[in-house]
Amino acid sequence: MGATLLLLARRDGDTWRLLAPDTGLFTRALDRGAALAPGQDAGVLLRLGTGVRLIVPEGVHGVVANARPERVHAPVGHSDLLYEVAAQVAADAAPIEAAEGDASRALVLKSPQSGRFYHRSAPGAAAFVKPGDPLEAGTPVGLIEVMKTFAHVAYRPDGGLPERARVVRLIAGDGVDVRAGDPLVEIEAL
Repeated sequence: MGATLLLLARRDGDTWRLLAPDTGLFTRALDRGAALAPGQDAGVLLRLGTGVRLIVPEGVHGVVANARPERVHAPVGHSDLLYEVAAQVAADAAPIEAAEGDASRALVLKSPQSGRFYHRSAPGAAAFVKPGDPLEAGTPVGLIEVMKTFAHVAYRPDGGLPERARVVRLIAGDGVDVRAGDPLVEIEAL
């Protein structure tokens, strides 16, 4: 599934409305409370049996405010509402703001594999990390589920990441599908 489409974005005060860029079946929708950032996957649109990844457009930051569709494959038309994105993130995270300077220089911990990323070990449990928490080699930051098998995602100071760091914000939402190499956590050196 290499094809991608940018979601259509309409600003409505402090809320972004992300709309379907084409007609098809909308699937892999993000849950309410999932954090969104530009370039992030935000579901899949099935068109004539072919899946196309839906991408968050530039300038859109925030948290999904609406519930996901009841149907796993929800029929949508061009410009149908897929997400309402609020300017604030969930209560356990800091507001998402544009990074100062060049966003490409931000330090991020990337997903080691594809799967579903979780912030916590169980529903109702505390998140592994939150903004402001220190990180060092081996600190768990979340879980990735692949076919009902869970693997810890731990901080590894390699690939240009510092030995000690601090969590700036959680980029990937709790319970969202991620691909290998997708950003999970923005960090800063200590």
